[in-house]
Amino acid sequence: MSSDAEFDEANALSTAEKTAAPSTPTKRKRFVWSKGMIECLLSLRLGAMASSFNGSRSVAQLSAAWERLRLKFALVQAVQIETAQLKNKYQALKNEFSTIKLAESDTGNNGLGSVNFDQSVHSDSSKRKAEVDAEIERQREQRRKKEKVDIGQ
Repeated sequence: MSSDAEFDEANALSTAEKTAAPSTPTKRKRFVWSKGMIECLLSLRLGAMASSFNGSRSVAQLSAAWERLRLKFALVQAVQIETAQLKNKYQALKNEFSTIKLAESDTGNNGLGSVNFDQSVHSDSSKRKAEVDAEIERQREQRRKKEKVDIGQ
């Protein structure tokens, strides 16, 4: 009888372990990308290792290519990073590039122009000043025309 009770108790513990909520993994710190890291990722992915990714590859081949890229990136940058983080960053950069290219074709603008990401100034001040001066002159000319109206004095 004691063996049946022990069996029931062991079975109850086993069931409780299975239904218990899994422990939540600790969140890892967000990876901070530097400009050099982004340049390294793009040069490896689009330059040195481009042939590994081009063409129709199987999922296994692409996974192996991303793993090789991760190893090279880790050696060059001396950081530990996961393959998924590299893939996600590369996709985010592709999406940002596509958005800029789409906006460029929609608006007729030339993308970002001469703006570098490290600069806080986004426009040429002399060009802006010339445009503002031209607008001020146009508005003054309109006021002069309105003032010259003679009602028969």
